[in-house]
Amino acid sequence: MYDPTVAYRSAQVATSSPVGQVALLYEGAIRFATVHLAAIERRDLEAAHNASIRCQAIVSALQEVLDLSAGPIAHKLDALYDFILQRLIAGNLAKKPAPTVEVLGLLRELHESWRTISTTRPSTAGAQSPFAPARLSFAGGAA
Repeated sequence: MYDPTVAYRSAQVATSSPVGQVALLYEGAIRFATVHLAAIERRDLEAAHNASIRCQAIVSALQEVLDLSAGPIAHKLDALYDFILQRLIAGNLAKKPAPTVEVLGLLRELHESWRTISTTRPSTAGAQSPFAPARLSFAGGAA
């Protein structure tokens, strides 16, 4: 069955710059963290688990494409992604909202930063990105 949302997101990822793709991944992580919280609230543990796993997969993909040779910012992002993943796992295991709420705030801040970079400096942002552009297209499908 044809899903226009999937087609739209695929086209959006395919036509985005590497920095734009990172912003899209953050949007996906935020969406799944929000679904996780809503599912916990309504006590749908299976949906909560699935949403948390999807959010974890996106954060793992963001971490995987980091180019650690880009300098200290990349290393700080790597440590932040480790922290985010630990909190997502803790929230999923305990079925408590607090760790995911904490992560959601961080993801929103990171998303806003990357969105700003992608809209203000699209021609140079990719060159200064701590992400490896050649590998980013793989992660783009994770959202």
